[in-house]
Amino acid sequence: MSKMNGIDVSMLGNLADKFKKNPEEAITSFASTVKWKDGFYSEAEVGEYKPVPIDEPEWLSGTGKGLNPVELLLSALGACVGVGFIATASGLGIKVYSLEVDVTGAIDLNVFFGLKEGNSGFDEINVRFHVKSDADQVQVEELIAKAIEISPVRNTIERNVKVTSSYTLNS
Repeated sequence: MSKMNGIDVSMLGNLADKFKKNPEEAITSFASTVKWKDGFYSEAEVGEYKPVPIDEPEWLSGTGKGLNPVELLLSALGACVGVGFIATASGLGIKVYSLEVDVTGAIDLNVFFGLKEGNSGFDEINVRFHVKSDADQVQVEELIAKAIEISPVRNTIERNVKVTSSYTLNS
């Protein structure tokens, strides 16, 4: 087992080889169940993990007990590109001492409140990497480009992904 940056590089290499031979095995499903508790407070349940609190800030009539949904989206993007950065660096044998990813964006709550027409989501999201590594500037730029390129979350945000809905009533 060879580890770099806390990642089992051999395991990832073996997994990539397996998927190369059997591409259908690389199709992986993910799921989350979000349960409303009270007010704007909900909890996201994923597998056997501790529930993730989701809420709105007090200034938006929440209780501030958790991240709000758009903060979770930004956090998911930051974590995902961070995974891609560390995975790529590790595969190349590049030591990373620290990595922080700042993800920011602005939304217009006037649209959310129906006070004007437009996009109630982000028009732009900015990602800034703070890297301490043995990598030189060119390598860091290449690692960032690759992390952005392979990020499933970034790809989901940037594509026009179909979202479907269904419901059960009084179940």
